[in-house]
Amino acid sequence: MAEQPADKAKEAIEKGAESADRAISTAASKASDATARVKNIAEDALDDGRDALENALVCAKDAVRANPITAVAVVAAIFYLWGRMKK
Repeated sequence: MAEQPADKAKEAIEKGAESADRAISTAASKASDATARVKNIAEDALDDGRDALENALVCAKDAVRANPITAVAVVAAIFYLWGRMKK
């Protein structure tokens, strides 16, 4: 008779451990899935940013090639104003 409560306690502990193990596994799986999704979103955003920068550089190069004198004048004006602001 004394072993029955001990057996019940052991069984309850095992069930609790199994439940905890399932809960931990489920949480770890969900966290891993969320991390993978965030990684993919971040990579996509980085790729979009790179594409936008490349497009801006191409547009700037085209503008300079189309209007080289204007481009030099704009750069000179920017540096002049920057120098004036630093004083």
